[in-house]
Amino acid sequence: MAELTFEISVLRAAAALQAGRPVVLKDDTQVRATGALVLPAEAITPEGINLLATDARGIVSVVVPTARVRQLGLSPQEERVVAGPTAPSSFQVASVEARHGVSTGISVADRALTVRVIVDAASGPEALVCPGHVFIHAVQPGGVLSRRGLVEGVFDLARVSGSPSSSAAFSRVLNDDGDESDGPELHSLGVRLDAPVVSVTELVRYRTMRETLVNCTDRATLPTRWGQFDVSVWEETMTSNTHLLFSIGGPAADKTAPLVRVHSQCLTGDAFHSHRCDCGYQLDWAMRTIAEAGKGALLYLRQEGRGIGLAAKLRAYALQDRGRDTVEANLELGYGDDERDYGVGSRILLEAGYHRVILMTNNPRKVQGISTFGVEVVERRPAEIPALAENYRYLKSKKEKLGHLLDGV
Repeated sequence: MAELTFEISVLRAAAALQAGRPVVLKDDTQVRATGALVLPAEAITPEGINLLATDARGIVSVVVPTARVRQLGLSPQEERVVAGPTAPSSFQVASVEARHGVSTGISVADRALTVRVIVDAASGPEALVCPGHVFIHAVQPGGVLSRRGLVEGVFDLARVSGSPSSSAAFSRVLNDDGDESDGPELHSLGVRLDAPVVSVTELVRYRTMRETLVNCTDRATLPTRWGQFDVSVWEETMTSNTHLLFSIGGPAADKTAPLVRVHSQCLTGDAFHSHRCDCGYQLDWAMRTIAEAGKGALLYLRQEGRGIGLAAKLRAYALQDRGRDTVEANLELGYGDDERDYGVGSRILLEAGYHRVILMTNNPRKVQGISTFGVEVVERRPAEIPALAENYRYLKSKKEKLGHLLDGV
């Protein structure tokens, strides 16, 4: 039942919002987890606003779909992109106030009315004034599948709970010192308020398991120096990002587990044979090993630089030239030590028929990530390449800081 824990957490949170009760959302994608207290927006009450203001202590805000911002006549000039490791997916819009029925706008009754006006489909631009005491955050339809963030998580919680407007009221949780609360403090708040605690990662897993995220758009054969592979193109429905699956023999009808390599794109290593990493060597080894076995697959995921992108990876290289290791460089740039996501990759494998696999990897996180989304990893096959003088420190950091299983460093 462990693999269903995330589903239970999300469904409990959805049920709480449906009943008008608060939910604590934890952003566990950051090095230090922070969070928000969330309430349904359509029927928000003064008591609910007071709960957000006194127990969460952050700014009272409301999340809406981007289309709703346009309906309310809020101009793009009033939007500020929220930066993140992937394409921007949420915007903070200038604060607003209900035009009618409020006094100063700051009271809990005034702010509750403003939230209800924001999410009321019958309300148009004439119903609000700027600035005000409630902040609007607009989120693209992809939610946490476009960017793993707290605001996107609030948006997806609203949708999963069946909110008619796909909206929710929230406030970031601050501690007694005024800093953002961390994981243990968020769980304590959940206990005190009898509120379910759910994480952004659990929402990602829930949506990945429940929704159609990938489509196979094209197929061809590809002769290579290792042998002939079938290659298929897989497009993400939310982002239009594309990934490639190279296979020989296809998945076995008798459910035997074939060799499978899940390889994250590394342009510098795969195409230009960089000695900073072992990626290109692993790619060659995996393609040759699969071809020699006569059956198996290599999934080529376009998530460069452990998920931070090519430009950021080169900035990390510059920091490594000045003495940081591969993990320290990522963290100094504001990213996690490993931003890769295996949810989409798992869906591609499952859609292609690879339900049971022998996974060729040195990375326990990859085994866990693939397994979490329903692919059964029956065996891990080491993919260790002898270290070079230029990448020894890189591999040592992966072993000591990222937990990679490497015997040669």
